[in-house]
Amino acid sequence: MLERTKSYINSRKQPVKVLAFSVGAAIVSLGLVVSAWAASLELQDRAVLAGINYPSTPSWDVCTADYNNDGNEDFHASLHMKSAGALYTNMGDGGFSKVVTNIVSPRPTPGYGSKAFVDRHACAWADVDGNGLLDLYNSAGRWASNKYKDAGIDNELYLQTAPGVFTDVATEKGVGEPCTRGRFVVFADFNGDGKPELFLGAQKERADTTDVCNTLADSPYNEQSKVFVNLGNDENGTWLGFRTAPEYNVSLANTGNRFAVAWDENNDGKVDLLTQTFVNNRPLLYRNNGTSFTEISRAGTKKLPAMNGVKVGDINRDGINDLVFADNNGFAYLRGTATGITTVATRIGSNVASNADGWNVAIGDINGDGLLDVYGQTKAASGSVNPDDIVYVAQPDGSFVPYVAPSATGDANDVESVLVNGRAQFVVLNGGNDEKEAPGPIQLIYWVDQQSSSL
Repeated sequence: MLERTKSYINSRKQPVKVLAFSVGAAIVSLGLVVSAWAASLELQDRAVLAGINYPSTPSWDVCTADYNNDGNEDFHASLHMKSAGALYTNMGDGGFSKVVTNIVSPRPTPGYGSKAFVDRHACAWADVDGNGLLDLYNSAGRWASNKYKDAGIDNELYLQTAPGVFTDVATEKGVGEPCTRGRFVVFADFNGDGKPELFLGAQKERADTTDVCNTLADSPYNEQSKVFVNLGNDENGTWLGFRTAPEYNVSLANTGNRFAVAWDENNDGKVDLLTQTFVNNRPLLYRNNGTSFTEISRAGTKKLPAMNGVKVGDINRDGINDLVFADNNGFAYLRGTATGITTVATRIGSNVASNADGWNVAIGDINGDGLLDVYGQTKAASGSVNPDDIVYVAQPDGSFVPYVAPSATGDANDVESVLVNGRAQFVVLNGGNDEKEAPGPIQLIYWVDQQSSSL
């Protein structure tokens, strides 16, 4: 058996900690924090082999969905500012095919309409018009120069009007949002009418006395985070779009700036909303009252710990969804109960090394044993080297064994699970943001014993 370890003593996060590390069936118990290892033999990056060839690109977010209804999960990578977004179709044989550029999330170059350097951020999928085809929404910022986002550079709603045919109708249908510094977004049926509503997170407006948005009739609401209610179809079957819904009050500054996730947190039949302002802060939990929201975490009713990124899933296998999260120490989860998540975290593995922060998480069964595993994405806490990510593989007894993912350059952005031939693989963005952070590759991490001629 092959065992590879390096350790150091002076960790700022915890000076002494026992950590289990595995290569193959071997488990090495250490009395020291582990800072770096060679990648585990069980994990490989097969992005290029699978047709995903982005050796270095700025990026922001990845969202998965079976957009073409063929039973295979596809993904859209939201690439930042000067890059076109990338929509990849899962071909069902282990490979992905990139949809022609400019079908959605166009490359912002002269000659493509009025698009010019879209400050594109997060993405989400939903069938907003009820035609059985999934539609794609992208948020957009206002550049560093505080631009008013006209229809050429505003948020994008790509309505799939026929299979594979997309049209941007964001401005026409009420969600263009020219004044918001758009960040994380999520679709959910907040009012229980069977149609998806849209939450749009925003970073707080800049203090700019020359900003035209300050002079508009709906200021300052026009610059804040908000919920949009889906209006459904008229008597002729024409979809009416969205309306702003101030009754779902998400006006606290920077709501959804870092993440947004929606699920029925307290199991009362109504979808709640968890958002974050900035990393290493306590999140905002908006309890759904049926026709409005009440924030209960920062308000003190249910104080949640500081987080950097989250996913929802039943990782302890008790039939109730848990909240899995990354924080500066690593990765943990808040156990779901019949009346809501607990406020005391259960750690997943030992704390990460002092040069790394837990940045984001994804969950899925990577090795095909029927148990949900956790991909822990790490980000440099100090220095310029992108720390190696860790895949925590679930064990039947409820514990997790860590495996080190292949290294990547750049800086951590996002990670999401995508089903390939019945198993989870993880799309990993390491692209920085085209500003201060370094760009890196898009990876596709998989478990090497998965059987397919294309794997």
